[in-house]
Amino acid sequence: HAKQQIALESQRTQEDIKVAVADDDCAVRIVPSGAVKRLHEYANGIRVGAGRSVTSQSDG
Repeated sequence: HAKQQIALESQRTQEDIKVAVADDDCAVRIVPSGAVKRLHEYANGIRVGAGRSVTSQSDG
């Protein structure tokens, strides 16, 4: 259930960001590779942390 909740929140966040930058010239710029790398590292850290919390939580 927690993984599904994280996925839904991620989708909501993506949609919110798309709406926020839709009319901004930054939306058509290339993201610097350093920023991409850092975002991937952050996302991977969230996944690892979420996996740990899911296994340590009970359903009740």
